[in-house]
Amino acid sequence: MKKILLALAMTLALATTARAENIGMRFGVLPVIDTLPLQVADREGLFAKHGLDVTLVRFMSALERDTAMQTGQIDAYFGDLIATYLLLDRGVPMHIALTSWRTTPGYPMFGIALSPAGRDRTLADMRGRSLALSRSTIMEFLCDKLENHLGVGHGYFSQLEVKKLPIRLQMLLTDQVDAALLPEPLLSLARLKGGNVLATAEDLNLPVTVLCLHKRYFENNGAAYGKFLAAYADALRLLAESPEKYRALMAETCRIPKPLVPQFPIYPYPAPALPASAELAEVQDWMVAKGLLKKPVPDSVALPPAHD
Repeated sequence: MKKILLALAMTLALATTARAENIGMRFGVLPVIDTLPLQVADREGLFAKHGLDVTLVRFMSALERDTAMQTGQIDAYFGDLIATYLLLDRGVPMHIALTSWRTTPGYPMFGIALSPAGRDRTLADMRGRSLALSRSTIMEFLCDKLENHLGVGHGYFSQLEVKKLPIRLQMLLTDQVDAALLPEPLLSLARLKGGNVLATAEDLNLPVTVLCLHKRYFENNGAAYGKFLAAYADALRLLAESPEKYRALMAETCRIPKPLVPQFPIYPYPAPALPASAELAEVQDWMVAKGLLKKPVPDSVALPPAHD
């Protein structure tokens, strides 16, 4: 018995030591679909497998997440490119690690939903009608890009500021606005509740959300960054091989409304890669034009340093 207890104690000691030696990382996330690979990596122990001790810190708002990143309460975060550049412009010491989602045909992560009363309206019918969104955010950026993509030009919709998503959805479903720019799964929920979808951002071919790490994880020739990429790639592989295995995890961590859970698609997340410099310039040019940035943030600040 003593030998068994001794062996158990040694095993626990070794496990504790190994965990202590792992590189710590507090990673801020929102309960949205883009973060499912991080949830899979956490659930399956993939971070620990690659020598990282990652704690996913859940925030219910982007403002709380951004404040935590600015004040050093977290070491890494998930967010859209507009929020990322606002943090970089404020001097937050981080680099973009990879693109977590880019617009993908067949998977409408964002779109314009129509109210139940106007569910049969066409694009021509929507000229000058109200579109609820949040200004100075990725939503306004996507709205401008959608107007160009649809060939209607800027200002086609009458934009109405409604920052909070639950309120925006409620106003749409009660016909207080004609349309609303929504992310999934709220886009699908609006359709389920009697609305419709006018257009989606799936064909824009743009990076939308990214994962960012504190600059210290890129030191020592990017060793910690490499470990993170390896763990994330493993999570993507597991998701691609057995997507249905993670449906319950998606429902739990990504706030999928219960009626949508059985049929909601498991998204095909992009392989770990950085946004192209031209794509980042497009986002920043828009931000400068909107007065969100005085001047673009250099790629040398936003992107990881090159390593041999």
